[in-house]
Amino acid sequence: MNIPKFLKDNDTIGITACSCGVLDKIDKYEKSINNIKKYNLNIKETNNVRTSGKVSSDINTRVKELDSLVTDKNINMISIAAGGDFMFDMLDNINYENIKNNLKWFSGSSDPTSLLYTITTNLDIPTIYSPSNMSGFDSENLHQSYIDYLNIIKGNLVKQYKSEYYESDDNVYDLPNKWLNLNGNVNVEGALIGGCLDVLKDLIGTKFDKTKEFISKYDNIIWYFDIFSLSSEELYRTLLQFKYAGYFENTKLIIIGKVRFPNTITNTSYEDAIKESLGNIKVIYNFDIGHVKPSMTMINGFEVRVISNEKEGSLEYIK
Repeated sequence: MNIPKFLKDNDTIGITACSCGVLDKIDKYEKSINNIKKYNLNIKETNNVRTSGKVSSDINTRVKELDSLVTDKNINMISIAAGGDFMFDMLDNINYENIKNNLKWFSGSSDPTSLLYTITTNLDIPTIYSPSNMSGFDSENLHQSYIDYLNIIKGNLVKQYKSEYYESDDNVYDLPNKWLNLNGNVNVEGALIGGCLDVLKDLIGTKFDKTKEFISKYDNIIWYFDIFSLSSEELYRTLLQFKYAGYFENTKLIIIGKVRFPNTITNTSYEDAIKESLGNIKVIYNFDIGHVKPSMTMINGFEVRVISNEKEGSLEYIK
């Protein structure tokens, strides 16, 4: 892979809004960037970050402002400001040659999956599915998962452990956390790839879909899926779609996070949907990844060891 340089003290993170802007949660955003600056990192925003509405700006503006950070030699990493629903529409206009020729980290979560996944699978550049977008670091006392992220982007690839609790409300971690191993205990090594499944499913069959070429480079693949609001029935069909497309070849483990907005129309449980669609593939469900916090930092394209049993739940980078 073409691995960007990790950040060092006084490096600059460029923030742009390829999907929604942050104006509707400006207090959280400002607290977040102030906390990030405490870790000796600088911030540079594009003009569309502090906006509101269903999308920050028109396609051409979003593409131009993203490209301005890509080509800026003083920017060491690009983070997508927020999630949303409409980033998919700019994929065809992005200058991927500039991304390839100006190697730097991209970070984001949820809707930015479409860009992160495309960069990794098309350009062979690792990207970071982060514990939150740039408004998620607003707590006075950061959860360990956010501290892990800030260590990892500086090249300290700390071993990440299952949290004892997950959140019932914003920054309130009080619900007992339990990973579910659906096909036995897990001790697996492989290359990470994934993102928000609500977004990934829309890439299948498009010209940006280089999934099979990407997974063919690795002996072992570990997929991770963050689910925002797919129903259990939609999850069942989507996992079958991935299987039928050949995406689970070489797959040794599938990681699925807690569903942010669970729903069903047939009283099918998510566990049953997973079991019936995936068969004997090893699966960890309710993993610490995605919209329900805490969320581990996942580097697309990097190799990891994942352990899940009664004594330990962890993810460790081995490359």
